[in-house]
Amino acid sequence: MGRLASLLSRAHGPHDDVAAVPVTTADYFILLSRAMENLPDSSPERRAEVYQSARQALVTQLRAMDPPVSRSRIKAEQRALDDAVETLETRAQTAPDPTDDPETNQQPADPEISNLSIAPSEDDTMTQHQFQSRFAPRPAVEEKPMSRLDEINRVLRKLQSDSFGVEACALISEDGLMIASVLAADMEETRVAGMTATLLSLGGRAAMELGRSHLQEVIIRGESGYAVLVSAGRGALLLALTNENSKLGLTFFDMREAVRSLQKVL
Repeated sequence: MGRLASLLSRAHGPHDDVAAVPVTTADYFILLSRAMENLPDSSPERRAEVYQSARQALVTQLRAMDPPVSRSRIKAEQRALDDAVETLETRAQTAPDPTDDPETNQQPADPEISNLSIAPSEDDTMTQHQFQSRFAPRPAVEEKPMSRLDEINRVLRKLQSDSFGVEACALISEDGLMIASVLAADMEETRVAGMTATLLSLGGRAAMELGRSHLQEVIIRGESGYAVLVSAGRGALLLALTNENSKLGLTFFDMREAVRSLQKVL
């Protein structure tokens, strides 16, 4: 609950208008992803417990904020949290089921979120049955709207296929979490995300120390091409890896187009 309270204190200022402070799904995605990493049992039931606890903590802490936030703000934050849950569930349903491992230990979930004893109100929280029903896998015959993760992957695939010289690309959070990627099979997502976050930190410090103000992009040139890193907004970074024949001007143009598309999704 401490991490969620810290997140809310950074995200909310004295404004009460929803448009004044953008609602960031990426923040909730990162928070929930870290909670999932501490789950020894990532079954749908255990994930649902974490999601439900996070929803209850979110509503309680928003209502306790001073000055008070509006009901429309609370609803907007709940939608952002639900979008992050949908993205996580899409990933979880395509990943191997860890419950197949007989050595899995049944340990308590992350105490930061799962050990909450907050009583939800009827109008702002779901029952466990409603929550599981909403995010349960749907029958294959039923088509559902494209999720945010699908939209992000679509934008990345378009950048890779349509931009001359771009061989791979990825969307990464500022603290080194891989959100989505179109990378070569021999590239490890965790390493790529970690190095990207390190480059951003070093580049930002260098730009400020050298009197160049705020960092706009990071460019690395090697014998085989370029690695280009630009901000995608909402705490996310767009990375593009190109070959040696690529034209940087065209690459930047295509990356800006991709960022505009991504900002509509994030």
